[in-house]
Amino acid sequence: MDYVNGRGPMELSKIGDPLTNLLFSMALSRVRGRPVGRKVSNTVLSAALSKTRLREHAGSRMTKGDLGDYVEGLIFQNWAEGRVSMDAAVSILAENLTSDSKGTELKFESIAAFECLLNHIASL
Repeated sequence: MDYVNGRGPMELSKIGDPLTNLLFSMALSRVRGRPVGRKVSNTVLSAALSKTRLREHAGSRMTKGDLGDYVEGLIFQNWAEGRVSMDAAVSILAENLTSDSKGTELKFESIAAFECLLNHIASL
């Protein structure tokens, strides 16, 4: 994908946003056994990033929105470059989610799920 080459995560965040939401929705659907469509908040993504060694690559003085965009771009970049498949990403996310979580519990599970996905990406 030529449009990915040489571009950093921030430049890829616009296309990474729907991919990240799709992966999360697929993971929730797998765990709950029915179709679920959800968006991932920048709060969840920025909190997950802050718990990984990838945070130092994002730069300083970034808002939660900026950090969320960075994560979305990073996920897209790694998928587009063939380092992580959609199925692998969905499996990693699903392993950290439960079928009946809601509200604050779902938020904390989501942070843990994306932390695991980001740690997987960091290990590649």
